[in-house]
Amino acid sequence: ADGVVELDAGVMDGRDRSAGGVACLRDVRHPIDLALAVMRDGRHVLLAAEGASRFAREQGVEMADPSIFITDRKRQELSQGADTVGAVARDDGGHIAVAVSTGGRTGKLAGRIGDSPIPGAGLYADDRHGAVCGTGVGEAFIRLGLCRVAIVELEHGMDPAEVAKKAIDWLGRSMNAAGGIILTGREGDPQAAFNTPAMPWAKRVG
Repeated sequence: ADGVVELDAGVMDGRDRSAGGVACLRDVRHPIDLALAVMRDGRHVLLAAEGASRFAREQGVEMADPSIFITDRKRQELSQGADTVGAVARDDGGHIAVAVSTGGRTGKLAGRIGDSPIPGAGLYADDRHGAVCGTGVGEAFIRLGLCRVAIVELEHGMDPAEVAKKAIDWLGRSMNAAGGIILTGREGDPQAAFNTPAMPWAKRVG
């Protein structure tokens, strides 16, 4: 955006469905830290642009010069569409959480907000059912409320692997959009599905 990187991030806690999202950040070193601060503060769910940066300074979140986000490696990642990072987690007590961070689409308009910081679109967590996060064409995820829909499918008892596959099939069929999701149910292994040539992901137990 205007030669400057704008970053988004979101987190959600499945215990009480508290959430924090931040968008259009240019000077926060780790946007996910600010999203967590928004969630813990609890007054708002989504902060953007200068208001979010002001809140970051008030909370003591580490700031950065915008130029540090523009590197040769970052240019290459953006040209390949490799930018969004997400994680779903379930602990021994059955508590579930999700976090996502992204620089969004290459060549996006200044001020564009994608799905990553928006609960229900790019992420969702609920201890009763599971957690999910996505990557891909954010506008399509927002229009479909894709991650919330996936949680509803888990709520109705659908197998997590089938939920993931169905969600991505729907994304491609209804929006002609590319993307992928990772999700975990209340038990069992995490699952992933995507309609892109590849989507690197991994799981860790213990």
